[in-house]
Amino acid sequence: MEKNEKSIIIIGAGISGMSAGCYGQMNGYKTKIFESHFIPGGCCTAWERKGFVFDQCIDWLLGTKLGTDMNQVWRELGALKNKKLRFFNMFNRVVGREGQSVTFYVDPNRLEAHLKEISPEDGELIEEFCNGIRAFSGDMNFPLLKPEPLYNENENKEIEEKFIKKYGKALRDSTGIEIVDFAKRFKNPFLQEAFPYILQQKMCDFPLMPYCYNLAAMSEKNAGYPEGGSLELAKSIERRYTELGGEIVYEAPVKKILVENDKAIGVMLEDGTKHYADIVLSAADGRTTIFDMLDGKYVDNTIKKLYEGLHSRENKIYEGFVLVFLGINRDLTNEPDSTTYFLEHPSKLLGCNQKGIVARHYCHHAPEFAPPGKSVMQFFYYSEYDCWKKLYDNDRAAYKEEKGKVADFIINYMEQHYPGLKDQIEAIDVSTPVTAVRYTGNHEGSVMAWIPFADTEEHVKPLVEKHNMKLPGLSNFYMAGHWVSLGGLVRSSSSGRHVIQFVCKDDKKNFVAQLAD
Repeated sequence: MEKNEKSIIIIGAGISGMSAGCYGQMNGYKTKIFESHFIPGGCCTAWERKGFVFDQCIDWLLGTKLGTDMNQVWRELGALKNKKLRFFNMFNRVVGREGQSVTFYVDPNRLEAHLKEISPEDGELIEEFCNGIRAFSGDMNFPLLKPEPLYNENENKEIEEKFIKKYGKALRDSTGIEIVDFAKRFKNPFLQEAFPYILQQKMCDFPLMPYCYNLAAMSEKNAGYPEGGSLELAKSIERRYTELGGEIVYEAPVKKILVENDKAIGVMLEDGTKHYADIVLSAADGRTTIFDMLDGKYVDNTIKKLYEGLHSRENKIYEGFVLVFLGINRDLTNEPDSTTYFLEHPSKLLGCNQKGIVARHYCHHAPEFAPPGKSVMQFFYYSEYDCWKKLYDNDRAAYKEEKGKVADFIINYMEQHYPGLKDQIEAIDVSTPVTAVRYTGNHEGSVMAWIPFADTEEHVKPLVEKHNMKLPGLSNFYMAGHWVSLGGLVRSSSSGRHVIQFVCKDDKKNFVAQLAD
């Protein structure tokens, strides 16, 4: 490790902040993370209630296959060290209002046969979709180890030879049509309605590509579930970071980034204490960082437009979740891992903008979340933020009551599918987008920030390609995380790697990384 006297203060001990800390330590920087919460992980978290673990983050984790760039990042961060990996046979099941159902198996052959049983008349379209999954199978490896501006000519040629020539057609074919438009081509009305819900909830701007790719990744065991779930993944990265010599200060929310002569020099915490470093790196919420911690002084038209679009909804972000967790005295081992239920009256759920709810249980992939013979069930839907925020600000009792109503509605509905469920409930917890803001500071409770594939992505790209994860006019300052790199855990972890590569480039140092295992 090349020693360097330079110090870095990192704001936020989420996955991207701890990743940046790990790579900073590997490259000889002295790093310290300030985190507002008392545990690591940010949105990648879980909590315990009455002996049950309620996990709010990982549905599936990309990068579980050796030899892929994604897996290399996890191995460098020690994220999967000594963990069992559990894999899925199905991605999601969709159940209609009249009880009809379709199961989206991860094996394209099994999926094709199942879909043709449901709708023989759609055989040609079904084959087209399943061939799309097969096209992403094999040794496909998305380049992830460097930010695009840092690839040299030889590396670009290698990507062209090994990746673009082999998978270019599959990428073009699958990004040229949105999933909702593809679904309209089905003759079968139920498949037409169910297909956009393969990824549990409907993503209107998503093309076919993420559907085909994620199914292929699961089929190839490049997506699975790590033992212990979200919080244990975060704790493993925290352990790697501290073993590398890094320091985390918990319950230390940052209020301001200190600037002198357009140079970041440190941070001021909410308690008024000031801490100084050669470099400041924010892995916190993007809007809060730019407009609160830095008073909006370091923006150009692109950044201004990007964040102004949040208010007009012109720029699209993932909405926050309403999550209802149940710890139940019932074994659900024989039930599907994930099911989307279409509801007759989804408007009875405050803020719900989908056709239904997603029900998940963990008996297969995280049996450690419940005592033997018992289960954890999680129900979620994407939700508007303002309606929950208004209740929380104006009437806490009404806010609490509405959370209870949502839980009661879901429990009463699920009683039809699991008779006796009501009497088997031992623990309940409800989280709203306001809860997410309180614990993580993410804008309107958005867990994954900007929606990829939407028009917004074109406005986000300059943050890396033009600004190199910095802000215009401000030196010794960098940003990492979802608000720079878009959503998903593997993007978040690689964002920490990328930002330290830019730091090393600016310091004229060779970037290095070592595996933890």
